[in-house]
Amino acid sequence: MLEFWLPMALLFIAATITAIATRRRRDRCLKYFTRQPVLILMQSGKWIWGDFIAYPSTMELRFPNPTVDSSGYKKASYVLYTPEIDGIVKILHPPPKAGTQEHEHWKKEIHRVANPSMLRRFRRWVWNIFNTLRDAISQSLGMVIGSMKKTTPMGKVDGADKRAGEIGNTLLGVVPNAYEPVLEKYLSKQVIVEMLKDDEVVEFAGLLQEYSSKYLLVRNVVYKSEIDNGTELPDRFDIIFPRSKALVRHCVV
Repeated sequence: MLEFWLPMALLFIAATITAIATRRRRDRCLKYFTRQPVLILMQSGKWIWGDFIAYPSTMELRFPNPTVDSSGYKKASYVLYTPEIDGIVKILHPPPKAGTQEHEHWKKEIHRVANPSMLRRFRRWVWNIFNTLRDAISQSLGMVIGSMKKTTPMGKVDGADKRAGEIGNTLLGVVPNAYEPVLEKYLSKQVIVEMLKDDEVVEFAGLLQEYSSKYLLVRNVVYKSEIDNGTELPDRFDIIFPRSKALVRHCVV
């Protein structure tokens, strides 16, 4: 009896972990702006702004001071869904106002990004090794599951091996696997990001902190925003660029 219920219990635990991990999964660039004020430029030219929250497949902007609009509603948030997210041109996060304690903390954070510690470098190395061995780990999981199917009563449960394989692949998929040797080499360095605007190449210079399969996170970018949201905006921003619309072209020395 134990030979049947133990594998099933392991499958249940793995499925639970997978569900929790999938629900909490966020892009590793977007998570840096969580609950921070941002300005988002859409493909249509529209600007939207608010406090940013990233979800696995949606984004939410919460308005700190909602007011009644022309429709008569006091709207407190704005939700972007997957098709709309594909239309994002860039996401800007203004640093805290100069002279404040928050601004000093931001400057120290920029310094840490530009000068990563040995611990951070080691952690990054471990992640890259894991991603390199991802296929081997997936095959090993398949072999273990296949062995369990043959040697335990779990093999009599219709679809158990298929479900186990799906769980293993999902668990591996939760771990970010975007790895590019050039971008790894450019992390924590000043780079030039290129974008097309009206058939012309526009350049942005900043510190490359992170990248994922969909985004680039570049810190301390000199940028004069053309938006008027009723507040005084700085001339530098932390910016997330969609990789479908921007690319790292140069490293600056």
